[in-house]
Amino acid sequence: MVEIFKVLILIILGLLGITSFQSKQTRKLKTQAKEANAQIVKRKEEVEKINEVQKAIRKIKDETPPVKVASPKVGDSDDRLNRLNKLHNSSKSK
Repeated sequence: MVEIFKVLILIILGLLGITSFQSKQTRKLKTQAKEANAQIVKRKEEVEKINEVQKAIRKIKDETPPVKVASPKVGDSDDRLNRLNKLHNSSKSK
């Protein structure tokens, strides 16, 4: 009779040990899953930032380059005076 109780107690202790081991593993897996989800969210945000930057780069590449204007000739003071007058007149109108 005593040996039956010993065997039952050993079985109960074994089952308790197994359940505690499984609960520890479950907690460990849950924390790993939370960390993985946090990394996924972080990576998605990074990908969105990268996409925004790529869109900005594409927009800049699609812009037309500025038109190159030939510089005035050396000693062309009449042309220079005309340009200065145009600047002066445009600043008055603002």
